[in-house]
Amino acid sequence: MTILSHSETRPVALPPAVPTDYVFGASDTNDVLGGEDVHAVVTLKVAMTRDMLAAAFDLAMRGAYDENIDELPVQEIRHRVELSLHMESPWDLLRDGANFSDLLHDESVAEQIRAEYRAIDRAYPHMAPKENI
Repeated sequence: MTILSHSETRPVALPPAVPTDYVFGASDTNDVLGGEDVHAVVTLKVAMTRDMLAAAFDLAMRGAYDENIDELPVQEIRHRVELSLHMESPWDLLRDGANFSDLLHDESVAEQIRAEYRAIDRAYPHMAPKENI
């Protein structure tokens, strides 16, 4: 896919966009808007690195580490990444992603971080490295 980027007027080659499965704010009666006053549904496409995706997924886990990440369905992994994008600035995720892989050197969380990277590679295989960590 070739599109125009935010800051460039020249075409930039990007992988195909992953479709979303959720509409935040109006998808059920427990959401913020409840669907009553919705005037528009805005679709946001954000180009993300593998590290940004992993950082977003980690943020969305919010301590739910009793779940086996390797058994989470792809749809759930993508939902959690989208949830982070809904709640966090893409610029914050860019910053967090810049040093997220450094957590692999902390033995107290290294296995958790490796599991999160494996989950990202399953949910977004286009970006997966040939040899997973």
